[in-house]
Amino acid sequence: MGYAAYREHPGIPRTGHRTAFGVLDVVVPCSHAAAVRRCVAANEGAGVVRCEPLLHDSASADASGFRVRLMVRLPLADYAKVLHELLLCAPQGEIGRLVSWSRHLARCEAARG
Repeated sequence: MGYAAYREHPGIPRTGHRTAFGVLDVVVPCSHAAAVRRCVAANEGAGVVRCEPLLHDSASADASGFRVRLMVRLPLADYAKVLHELLLCAPQGEIGRLVSWSRHLARCEAARG
């Protein structure tokens, strides 16, 4: 029983033949979104897959105005590198949770209804 609890999931690549991706939610002021997109694009395999403006009242908590949520797709092997560059690019940004690519697709499908 103990082995089954710690066994690797069969979908996780172990040999490097396939790249595992995750999606990281990043919330930044709207004025910094373009710089964050350029920062992400500079990393091979990473990219912004979705950009959502946050238009509710609590979204404009800082003086620079509205904020946007960027959903960043990145290779899990490069997570620390991309995260470090995001923090340098937008130190006032909010880093959200990291989810698997399949969970992200399910979340987007659920949002569409």
